[in-house]
Amino acid sequence: MRKIFDIHTHVWPDKIAAAVLVHLQEKSAHLPVYTDGTYSGLKAKAEAAGYTAWMNLPVVTRPDQAHSLNEKVAARNHWPTLSMGGVHPDDDDVIGELHHVKDLGLFGIKMHPEYQEFNPLEERMEKIWSFCEDQGMPVLIHAGNDVGFQPPFHSRPADFAEVVRRHPALTLICAHMGGWLNWGEMERDLAGRPVYIDTSFSAMYMKDEPGKFERLIRLHGIDRVVFGTDSPWQALTSGIADIEGLTLSDEDKDKIFWGNADRIFGLAALEANG
Repeated sequence: MRKIFDIHTHVWPDKIAAAVLVHLQEKSAHLPVYTDGTYSGLKAKAEAAGYTAWMNLPVVTRPDQAHSLNEKVAARNHWPTLSMGGVHPDDDDVIGELHHVKDLGLFGIKMHPEYQEFNPLEERMEKIWSFCEDQGMPVLIHAGNDVGFQPPFHSRPADFAEVVRRHPALTLICAHMGGWLNWGEMERDLAGRPVYIDTSFSAMYMKDEPGKFERLIRLHGIDRVVFGTDSPWQALTSGIADIEGLTLSDEDKDKIFWGNADRIFGLAALEANG
């Protein structure tokens, strides 16, 4: 049986999960959802799908949210439900909060250029990238368009290429195959650069060009592709099917499902200590 790690999932506390999903669906063209947004709901779906573990990605939408949000997700940060933390670029003490994320044992930070209204190359972002580079803290960043927002969008694939040029030791994971609905620019400006890309919420939007999903994976390089779904916005089983349906070798599929993320986060050791 394959080991499967989903690097891109979202959950909320039980008391607010239903209301959050309603709000996000209203904002996002009433996209269907495939879990109830709770920790237990995702766990049940993940176990049924054959997952080994998964990563929660909280989004800090206001500077004053960060500290308490990180405390809350850290309390649920136990194998197999892992979690990143978050910071907001407008936080007056963003470095202090980054130290807090590290001290809590969270697995990096999630950043979102649309919800947090920043461009990755802004001067105010440099201290965040520098801290994460120096501390070996992975960053998973929303990449590309977002169904809940209108253009112009805050980032482009070339921006991520420039971030890692400036910060070559930074572990940067660009969601949605490096640029949701912006894959032409991803292919031109980001493919093959020293960033990771996740597979979340992407293959179904490439069906107008058969083979495109696999072509971009091969072009970028198998060793820098990690599996994700963006649950609850994609069914876990369909995310698995997106990878299983490729003509890649079993060895390469295992890298996407587990091995590459294991190299970033040390998953095998975490599982052993479960």
